[in-house]
Amino acid sequence: MEEELATQQSQLEATLKELQSLRKKQKEAIAAYKDIVPLLDSLKQGMTLLATRELISRNLNLGQYKGPIQYMAWREMQDTLSPGLSPLTLDPKTAHPNLVLSKSQTSVWHGDIKKEMPDDPERFDSSVAVLGSRGFTSGKWYWEVEVAKKTKWTIGVVRESIVRKGCCPLTPEQGFWLLRLRNQTDLKALDLPSCSLTLTNNLDKVGIYLDYEGGQVSFYNAKTMTHIYTFSNTFKEKLYPYFCPCLNDGGENKEPLHILHPQ
Repeated sequence: MEEELATQQSQLEATLKELQSLRKKQKEAIAAYKDIVPLLDSLKQGMTLLATRELISRNLNLGQYKGPIQYMAWREMQDTLSPGLSPLTLDPKTAHPNLVLSKSQTSVWHGDIKKEMPDDPERFDSSVAVLGSRGFTSGKWYWEVEVAKKTKWTIGVVRESIVRKGCCPLTPEQGFWLLRLRNQTDLKALDLPSCSLTLTNNLDKVGIYLDYEGGQVSFYNAKTMTHIYTFSNTFKEKLYPYFCPCLNDGGENKEPLHILHPQ
């Protein structure tokens, strides 16, 4: 009898040890799961970010104005964000006869010789300007223009119906939303009235952001993504990028305006 009880006790002790071992493994598994949960959540958030980062700039609210992401990392991420850098070209049919366009139609400068050109209705005959080859009737768009070493220029966005023959006020009421440089340092937004702006850094590249439905044209220092000026309006017709390299002034302002393309 004693021998049978001793056997049962031994079996019970073995069963108890096994249960204790299983309980210990269960606790370890629970602890490991708790450690894994934050990692899984982080991975889930990362996948969500990757899946939606094309929309990130659309939902970004910067207060007084909305636009491309305002930090240097945008420079590395811009190809994956919306809007990315738009690969614009120039429209030769709109170019003033004194303007010279590069073969790639991404650069324009003022030449001394006035070329014999067809007097198309689209062509400027007074302002030494040219339009982009693509117009916009919806969406958000961003492009950059290199203006380094130039003493004067005018760039921005215009309505399709602007006056192209002779002169007219370059104001929003006439369909012009423009940023202008004169004398290398005199920077103005051609609003009504015009707004003088302070150049705090070298302005070698200008970023232009158009939000058609949002009624916004914004300008940035493209190197630092610093906001320069924003026009607000209601757009009802096709809009075009506008480029005026101004007179070359005997070589002092010979550098071209150059549209940057994604690399």
